[in-house]
Amino acid sequence: MEESMRKFESLFKGFKDTLPLGISVFLYGIVYGVLTHKLHFSIWATLFMSLAVFAGASQMTAVQMLMAGCGPWMIIITVLIVNLRHYLMAASLSPYLKGYSKPVKLINAYFMTDESYAVTYSCYQRVRPSALYFLGSGLSVYIFWCSSGVFGYYCGNFIPVQLGHALDFAFAAAFIGMLTPLVVDWPVAITVLLAAVISVIGSLYLPGKWYIIIAAVVASGSGFLMYRISRWKNARMEMVHNE
Repeated sequence: MEESMRKFESLFKGFKDTLPLGISVFLYGIVYGVLTHKLHFSIWATLFMSLAVFAGASQMTAVQMLMAGCGPWMIIITVLIVNLRHYLMAASLSPYLKGYSKPVKLINAYFMTDESYAVTYSCYQRVRPSALYFLGSGLSVYIFWCSSGVFGYYCGNFIPVQLGHALDFAFAAAFIGMLTPLVVDWPVAITVLLAAVISVIGSLYLPGKWYIIIAAVVASGSGFLMYRISRWKNARMEMVHNE
């Protein structure tokens, strides 16, 4: 009984910690619902896409490409590129979930989003990793996202599509707020700065969403290199001090 209570508390804490971002997700999901309404999707198609795909950026991209008359293969390839970042996010969380079974990892992988990843990774730096915390965070986003699409669909005649542009800053501000406490040393600071610079420049000159993948790979690789250099310097200083 006590073990079950601890598991529920971990699940609920992940759900609760993600609520502030869930509100932003709900607002963004409204825009998705508005777009599907404009495209004459049925309410069931709108809801099923959210339930099955559960990827905000990919769904928005797919819907906008459908509105532009793009073919299915073009949409599939583009959405795949947009979602490549999930491989990097999953790889960075996998060391924290080594002791869990494959089904548990697969379930968490399905519910992983940018928001749940950011909240969970931040939590794992402070407390013992829990797969249920990760799941609770993902479920929080899932509920907000799926319900918001339905809400946006029915309110499609009253809400402007341009609302999505006004929400971009809210997402950026929320992620910056979560990222700031994690910048505790210079390797992390360099990684963050490099990712930001590459992302901004890449978004201007690279096609599609490739700048996300390139920024993540280059910045994380540089951060790892800086971390190794930092450890080497500390070891050298310790050796000199002992002599």
